[in-house]
Amino acid sequence: MGSEIYLAIYSMADLCLVPVETLVTFFTIKYCDSPISIKLVPSKQDLTEQAYTIDLTDFVYEIVNEMPYYASSFELPIVIVNEDSCMAGLCTVLRHIVKNMNSSLLNDKTMLLGFKDSCLMACSEASVWTKFCEVDLISTLKSLNTKVLENSELPVNLARFEYHMSQPLRVHNLYKYIASKKFDTVDITECDKTGMPIHKYADSGYITLADLIIFVCMHILLNMFPSQISKLIPLTIQWYDRMLDDFRIRRCTKYLPSQSHNSNVQYTLPVVVNESLYKSDYKRYKPKNRIFTRQEDIERSLQLIEDMNISMQLDVEPFGIEVNLNWSDIPFEATPAGGSLPAARLRRKQDQLQNLCKPVLKLAKAGDIIVDFCSGTGHLGILIAYLLPRCTVILLENKEESLNRAKKRVERMKLTNVKFCQCNLNYFKGDFDIGTSLHACGLSTDLAIQCCIRKNAIFVSCPCCYGSLQNCHQLTYPRSDVFKEHVNNKEYSYLSHAADQTHDELNIKTKQGYKCMTIVDTDRKLFAEQFGYKVYFAKLIPETSSLKNHLLVGIPKDRLTHDLCDN
Repeated sequence: MGSEIYLAIYSMADLCLVPVETLVTFFTIKYCDSPISIKLVPSKQDLTEQAYTIDLTDFVYEIVNEMPYYASSFELPIVIVNEDSCMAGLCTVLRHIVKNMNSSLLNDKTMLLGFKDSCLMACSEASVWTKFCEVDLISTLKSLNTKVLENSELPVNLARFEYHMSQPLRVHNLYKYIASKKFDTVDITECDKTGMPIHKYADSGYITLADLIIFVCMHILLNMFPSQISKLIPLTIQWYDRMLDDFRIRRCTKYLPSQSHNSNVQYTLPVVVNESLYKSDYKRYKPKNRIFTRQEDIERSLQLIEDMNISMQLDVEPFGIEVNLNWSDIPFEATPAGGSLPAARLRRKQDQLQNLCKPVLKLAKAGDIIVDFCSGTGHLGILIAYLLPRCTVILLENKEESLNRAKKRVERMKLTNVKFCQCNLNYFKGDFDIGTSLHACGLSTDLAIQCCIRKNAIFVSCPCCYGSLQNCHQLTYPRSDVFKEHVNNKEYSYLSHAADQTHDELNIKTKQGYKCMTIVDTDRKLFAEQFGYKVYFAKLIPETSSLKNHLLVGIPKDRLTHDLCDN
């Protein structure tokens, strides 16, 4: 079957009330002349969020009162590729629409996806730019009520975009870029008087997918606020007018709401940091703005932890160590070698998989749903799926290429109990029984644990990348109430940075690094215990299987007495 997109709606007339994500998606579908099959899902409106009208007369769609069970496990919008595979999250869904746009618009597809097809590919937790397009601007539109419109200060994200457009255009290896035949029909070299490329569009020298999302949001904002604000945001107005010079943009504006709000308020632009919204912007990494981990800061934070007088003792052995796992019985495709790992990493990866697989084998019951968060190419999830054929395993991964490699392995093994979803893990809302994460980078470990706790599911987690832990729109550090009483976010960051200093045994920083690792994972353990979990905390066996060798197994107390059923 062809791809199907499921979109939330709040009314069922042709003049339809929809959330802003649905509005942006409809605009993109029409701009790309996409053949995708549209399924509209009547949904309950959150009355605290603003909704918008769109005329659906020119769209072919079907209203469905029930979604496929698999699809109902994810936040809308979602795309169902087939009965085993889906993708969720606004940017991921829109990228799919662009990739499958009308073949006669091939050159436009190339442009919309940007340099190396990477436009909005990174997840919002890792990319300031993706977060701005997928989270921040969307949130601004959701909260655009009368109170906001009567506030003398314009929305912060309007100011952020204005400042972004004042920055130099980000150019990826300019000369190689210009020489690429892929872009030879596009003039991306227009420069100002200083010789710098002009920042004509949001993300490049031509229209990309980011421009489409931002245009929908800015179109609504500029209609809702009086024209007098144009003098406060001249660069945004120039960008908006330039967007309207594009015929297809102009044609698609008829699908956007044009409601306005009369106000005599004298608006001002809020003060925000004058910086680009690109995380890789060199200005973000000036030495004076960087966080350096000084030894005295680490020692001061370590003393704060010492004064807390809490146990940091690890278990002698990891949970489930007694479970037998015979690798000679495992087919090649389910081994690390089947996942095309280099020979030097095979033994260590096998040890890691064994340590995480054993707790799952001990705790899983027939019929359980197991989610492998940040599954990569599926090393752990595929092994579990083979060993537990009566369980369903969902591989959840943000990177399309990694998930495609996992699909090929599953196809070769003829496994029928594996599902795939390309999305950030926060878009997954389905019920499940066990969640796993092997070296999920940084805060992804905490997002996975948080997701498990919300669903009262067992978690089996081996954390990684402690140094990249930072607050995001979904969680903050420290995690546990106990730690929050004694350590602030900055003091915690010194410890998490030091936790990445786990080198060889001869390095003087290694002992301190492992101590800080233990502190961070004790915080995770205490956080789960707040929600009634029994948490087992130990090192992998052998410890040399990874420098990041901690294993956390959290079990809801109401599941501790369940015996392992025959799988």
